[in-house]
Amino acid sequence: MKYQLPHFEEIDLTQVNEYYEAKIELNGQEIRIDLNFEKHQLEAKSFDIIKGFLEKIELQNTKNRTFIDADFKDENGDTIREYLEFHTEELKEELSEIINFDDQGNSPEQQLMEKLKLVRMGFYPDGKYGSESFVIFDYTVDRTITDQLIVVNIGKEGELLNLAWES
Repeated sequence: MKYQLPHFEEIDLTQVNEYYEAKIELNGQEIRIDLNFEKHQLEAKSFDIIKGFLEKIELQNTKNRTFIDADFKDENGDTIREYLEFHTEELKEELSEIINFDDQGNSPEQQLMEKLKLVRMGFYPDGKYGSESFVIFDYTVDRTITDQLIVVNIGKEGELLNLAWES
């Protein structure tokens, strides 16, 4: 049985490759999408879930931004705040071109958070690499400035599993 996902070639569900990749543009930003499979045969329902995410990238991106914002504002949340503080302290010179360190009304961390953008969606529907996430969204400020990422791990129902800072 063949399955057509948005942005990808037709995939034979009885002979699934380990890896597929596509690139799309969203709001003027290039986003890489990859599919990672452990098994070589999968049921169509896994692809139906992937298709749902692909058809609603903007909606999920908005949800993810809500998760990121909530962690930033949470006094017990440390992932986003530590990521932003690290960058504004360690990469001040590099970031001075995209944020205003002298802006009294908007902290450098807040400005930097607003610059976070989605750069990748990685799907792991059958747990490839031991992933517990169905889909992972990678956010960064600018790949030319940093290789550090904010990673939003999402379950197959669209629920937040966790936020992480990775490189």
